[in-house]
Amino acid sequence: MAYQVLYRKYRPRDFSEVVGQEHLIRVIRRQVETGRVAHAYLFSGPRGVGKTTVARLIAKALNCTLDENPGQVLARNIENRVYSQNLGDLRKPCNLCDSCQAFNAGSALNLIEIDAASNRGIDEIRELREAVRFAPAGGGTKVYIIDEVHQLSKDAFNALLKTLEEPPSHVVFVLATTELDKVPETIVSRTQHFDFRRPRREVLRERLLLLAAKEGVLLEPAAAEAVAFAAEGSVRDAESMLGKIMAAEDKAITVAEAEEVLGIPPADALRKLFGMIGGNELAPAIEFLNRLYRDGYEMEYLTKMLIGLFRDALLAKASPGVESGAAPGALGEERRDIEAALSGWSADRLADAAVELIEALAQSRRSPIPQLPLELAFIRIVHGRPEGKA
Repeated sequence: MAYQVLYRKYRPRDFSEVVGQEHLIRVIRRQVETGRVAHAYLFSGPRGVGKTTVARLIAKALNCTLDENPGQVLARNIENRVYSQNLGDLRKPCNLCDSCQAFNAGSALNLIEIDAASNRGIDEIRELREAVRFAPAGGGTKVYIIDEVHQLSKDAFNALLKTLEEPPSHVVFVLATTELDKVPETIVSRTQHFDFRRPRREVLRERLLLLAAKEGVLLEPAAAEAVAFAAEGSVRDAESMLGKIMAAEDKAITVAEAEEVLGIPPADALRKLFGMIGGNELAPAIEFLNRLYRDGYEMEYLTKMLIGLFRDALLAKASPGVESGAAPGALGEERRDIEAALSGWSADRLADAAVELIEALAQSRRSPIPQLPLELAFIRIVHGRPEGKA
């Protein structure tokens, strides 16, 4: 069997496996159970948080034949010894009927996925309007998923409006977007909108530890924490990163190995930079920064972790005892060392430093020299900005 990346191999097969979206899964599951499914949904949120996955689960649940073929489902239930032998304990999608198995195999005829990035014109939407009139194969419900719907042209949106407002009874639309502000209000008003959130870092960490255990890999909790931080709330990115580390390392993965593969600077490097900048040691700080760059560490990750460290430091200065958890390991066992170094910082200076680092992060992707935005930030933190310049 061909190798499958982790995010595909462990894609949720029912609503209970979706990570970090409990606020909306509860509503959608109830809609499916009561038959009060909306004719059109709009899913918005960052990439990799489960929008398309939940859309596919809705399609699978709407086409599940648990009620129509209870004998077949019960026989497979007992054979697989995975679910309760009581049909009353099963929920849609059951993952046992022929329809669910077709969805799991990627061969379901009643699921139509459209990428708006490459099918954004009015002609494609006109073809869709014609296709929705035809009844679904083998009964059930046809579900159209339009990914990155914000990329449709203005004419395409206009062509979609009427169909979206009053689709045939056998059709459900699910629109997904990472840029809600680019979706016309006329479209938003004709859908039931759900906003997907970035899962908390501890939720991602537990997910990664679970997948590693299923793969027979011993993953240090601190390594899972580092991957979760680097993924920035994207479940798909976190699982892809874990797969990358597992391919490079053995069956036991330490935090140092995870940081090396992903280019994440170790926490002690952050604390060293913090101490240098706090002590106004500009030249050593810039020299150490460039050594980190030559060693292959990602400057964007370093900037984000420094922002988290300075936030932690600011909270420790302004409100001692507050745990922010912004950057992994930044104020962990060595918290006392950082708090001791805070004597050279005022709360205002820490706040100004955090602002400089946030600006450096915004510039990092445009800079032809990766370490330059951080170098400029260090200079301004130590010497301040020239008078008259904000």
